[in-house]
Parts: sequence; C-alpha cells; structure tokens
Amino acid sequence: MITKILFVILAVFSITHASSHDVVPIPRKDFPSNQLLSKIVNGHTAEQGQFPWQVSIRATIGRSITVCGGSLISAQWILTAAHCAKDYTGFQIGFGSVQLNVPRLTMTTVTKIVHPDFDAIRLYNDVAVIKLPSPVSFSNDIAPIRLPPVSYATKTFQNLMGVVSGYGRTSDASQSISNVLRYENMRIISNADCATIYGTSVIRNSTMCAIGWERTNQNVCQGDSGGPLVVKENESYVQIGIVSFVSNRGCSTGDPSGYIRTASYVHWIAQQTGVQLRISS
Repeated sequence: MITKILFVILAVFSITHASSHDVVPIPRKDFPSNQLLSKIVNGHTAEQGQFPWQVSIRATIGRSITVCGGSLISAQWILTAAHCAKDYTGFQIGFGSVQLNVPRLTMTTVTKIVHPDFDAIRLYNDVAVIKLPSPVSFSNDIAPIRLPPVSYATKTFQNLMGVVSGYGRTSDASQSISNVLRYENMRIISNADCATIYGTSVIRNSTMCAIGWERTNQNVCQGDSGGPLVVKENESYVQIGIVSFVSNRGCSTGDPSGYIRTASYVHWIAQQTGVQLRISS
C-alpha cells in the first residue's frame, strides 16, 4: 500500500513541478521487522548521551513497520514529521540509547496529532506530535530538546552549522540493518538557493534546506525522517528543523535535504502539547 503511494508521489511531482529535481518524503516504504533501514549517509557515530532528545519511532500499520526519527520535546510529547504518523496506527518509541535495538526505555502509543493542513504530495506542513502514555523521567541519556522562539521563524540560519541525527540509510543502495545512532554536520543554505533545485512551489517560508558541511554527499536518508536538526546556542541546543525530504535523485547526490522550519509551527505545537511557547531568545 505505502509503496504504491510513493509511486504516486513521484509521478505527481514530475507533472506539477518544472524544477530539475523533485522531492520525496524520506521513509515512505514498508519494512519487515527484521529489515529495518540503517543510518545517515557518511555520518559520524554518536556517543552515548550526545543526543538525549533523539528517539527512534517504529510506526506500524498492519504487519508493516516504518522506522522514523523524532525528538523528545517534553516529558510526554514527541515531535516528528507528519508523513511518519499520518497513515500509521501504532508507535513504538525508543529512548536513551545509541543502539537502535537496545533502547534504555521503550513506550508504545497510538495517540498522534498530525497537522490538519498536511499535504502528502507537496509535503507542506509536514509536522506531527505523538503523545506518550505516561511521562518519562529525565536523565543524562533522556532529556528534551528546546524548541526555538517564535522570532526564529524569520531567521535564515544561512551558512550556520546544524547537526542532524538518526538511524537512516548509509547510502542509496544500502538496505543493511544498523544498530548505531549517527549524526551529520550540515550547512544551512538560503531558501532562494534551495528553490533553484526544487522550485518555489516546494520551498516556502516554512521550509529550510541544508547540504553536507564537510562533503557534498553527506546527507539524511530513508529512516531519518522526523528527526531533529539542531543548532548550538551557548551551552545548549535548539531544534530548528524536522527532517522532511530528499531529492528523488537520491540521498548522496549532493542535492540539499529539506526540513520543516520548527519555528513556523511552535504556536501549533504549543497548542497541541502545552509546551511553553518562547517569544524571543
């Protein structure tokens, strides 16, 4: 079922966009439970406790399992991409470990809230929250990420370094299982530059794009969707993006990856979750 949806997405984009490269949502594929995708393309191995907000999400529909990323934003709420939640009926959340299959804590839930204006074709409003059945206790290995203030909705972050983490594939060809969290340093580029690749009908004010900081083939890939893009401010981190899409040419071609600009949705996130809204930094 979901594989067919991916085909439709590719076909519709090739018709409706005149840009040279189309976008595809990152995880739209079914996996048997013993064939989960692995890790970020050309990334670095994360250390225990380095990304305490990172969670793994096994989203289920029937017998199919899709792996996504997400971030802990409060004791009882996970932030992720809408396309990681919309079609799914159950979620197994793993916390507190860099080993995908050995989480420190696991919770199962069915409660999700997908942005009501999510467009699965153009990936507009690709944001969702998942509610945990009970609050988690914070520790060095499990802790929430700060959300950006409202004022960051107009901040470009151009040429700044962002860090993205996840369990996504290591290459376009790879189907191997990985049990290791990886991360990548990314360079934020302007929306104008990104629109030359994908077109202005895809790249909007609520979108953000990035390329590899060290090499052009560093990127996110299948399995990373919904994960956090963060920047360091003083001694803490702030989540500025949610992994959303890559080029249909592949993950390691050098084309930018696309992110939902978190600050564009902090009002909506706060309304759904009760997370405190910050107006300015």
